[in-house]
Amino acid sequence: ALTLISAAVGVYYFEQSGNLNDRVRLESVPALEASWEAAREAERLRGIGQGVLTGAGDGAQDGAVDSSLERLEAALTEASSLPELTEQAQAVSDAAYDLAEDIDGLASNGGELADAYQAGDALRARLGDLVVVGADSEAALLALERAFEAGDGAELDGLWDRFSALYDRGIDQALGDLGGGTGVFFVRRQQLALEGEQARLAASFAGSSAALESAVSELTAEASAYSSESLEMAVGSFDEGRTLLTAISVISVVAATLAAWLWVGNRMVRRLSRMSERMRGMAGGDLETPVPEVGGDEIGELAGALEVFRQQALEVQRLNLVEQLYTELRETNAELERTQARLVAQQKLAALGELVSGVAHEIRNPLNFVNNFSEGALELHSELSEMLITYRDKMSDADSALLDDISQELTTNLNRVLSNGGRALAIVERMRGLGVTGGDPAMEDLNRVVEAAVQVGCNTFIAEWPGFAVQQEYDLDPGIGQVSLVERDFTEAILNLVSNACYAMRQKGEAAGPGYQPRLVASTRVVEGEVEVRLRDNGTGISEDVMGQIFNPFFSTREGAAGAGLGLPIAADVARRLGGDLSVDSVQGEYTEFVMTLPLVTAPEVPPLPFG
Repeated sequence: ALTLISAAVGVYYFEQSGNLNDRVRLESVPALEASWEAAREAERLRGIGQGVLTGAGDGAQDGAVDSSLERLEAALTEASSLPELTEQAQAVSDAAYDLAEDIDGLASNGGELADAYQAGDALRARLGDLVVVGADSEAALLALERAFEAGDGAELDGLWDRFSALYDRGIDQALGDLGGGTGVFFVRRQQLALEGEQARLAASFAGSSAALESAVSELTAEASAYSSESLEMAVGSFDEGRTLLTAISVISVVAATLAAWLWVGNRMVRRLSRMSERMRGMAGGDLETPVPEVGGDEIGELAGALEVFRQQALEVQRLNLVEQLYTELRETNAELERTQARLVAQQKLAALGELVSGVAHEIRNPLNFVNNFSEGALELHSELSEMLITYRDKMSDADSALLDDISQELTTNLNRVLSNGGRALAIVERMRGLGVTGGDPAMEDLNRVVEAAVQVGCNTFIAEWPGFAVQQEYDLDPGIGQVSLVERDFTEAILNLVSNACYAMRQKGEAAGPGYQPRLVASTRVVEGEVEVRLRDNGTGISEDVMGQIFNPFFSTREGAAGAGLGLPIAADVARRLGGDLSVDSVQGEYTEFVMTLPLVTAPEVPPLPFG
């Protein structure tokens, strides 16, 4: 009987523990994660509203609110899969939509209030330009000026009565026009009404924000409590089953020992001893060794039940191992895919480099001839012009004017040939530099190299585009120290990224006007055994339709020699040859951030490329 009870208890608690573990893994943890996600989205939504309330919003709060509500609803749907969290999730949803309505109201009322203030400023300017004559006109002008400072409707009504009385006695027509109709008193009443509405909406926003925070706190607290309860039940079930199984086993062993001592003798004692040793081995983690003494008697039945328990426990162990191996395999596969992508890019760049090197070499000589002969032609033209000066007094005015026109056009054309030849040579030089390594890696102070390269890149661009100014910010991790890199190649890569960033910020500055401030942030940090170098600008950003092409050689959205389309491919090639990678994150019209990753301590040997 004790043997059967032990087997039943083992199977029961094994199944119960499995069910409770499934509850924790499939219900509690996802619900808790969804609750945390809902809390983050709620905080983001409150931040958007606070920005609108303080006037710090950028005008795009409508899309941001809708996106945040969508993510919040997705998280709440996941959390509502637990009946215990349905009520709290609904409360969070209601509070979030109330808050969204308040944000919309604040944005709309704020716009109207800004328009009213603008209209009031225009009326103030007109009042300031008026020159009135007469005591009544001066008193009417004073009433209009005080109307702008009226703090409530009663004060404004009193000023209106005073102005009306003066108007009836006769004042300047310009003052009458500013005071009546949609003039000063109408605009100030509109401002007072909108200010009151803004205060009411602000109070409503504060209440909705507090309600949302309370609802989210209750949701996360309930989810945490449910998760803790599920985990405690799973642990408690395992401990209880282990305790009962151990107690029943001990009782079984004692009873069997007494029975063997009284009736069976040493044969039963030996079998039970081996069974007890196997049970202790299982308790110690040995699940591979089969349970002995399986047979048709009572001890055999107990051994069979224990064997079932061992096999099920072994299956659970194998499932955990399979899950662990699957996770490791997936991570390894992702790393292999990234490595394969880098190898493919390097092979493409190497093949392109061989072609480009030959083409650049062949093009360079004819271009040098074009530039040299253009310069020589300009010198010869200058000498010819000097010689012809002595013959001008023998020419007619028409011939002299024609000679000047021909000379000017010839000079202009030769200068254009020389300029465009120089631009072509610049492109050829950048083509020849594609994939060229600057030497062997050496240990360098990363923060020093990054800061110096950014400053040089900004100063170079400013020298090329006078009048352009950029705010440089640095967030460099002092704990990084030295990193193995080729300083010349790395500096070239940073200069290319800085040049692109400055160009994008200059374009945005031309479109946005004087209120726009270009800002470039360079930062370094250590992330999971790698060094990240980030360059973030607030320029025009990159559109999605060209995002996938920016690392292709010769692809560019810029014009002239600056638009050869080689800066980003060279930067990406440098990162890969240093054992890292180059990636980009951008939102069109807002920002672009390039992230270059490098090994933290050592870098692999940089193999010589088959070209350059």
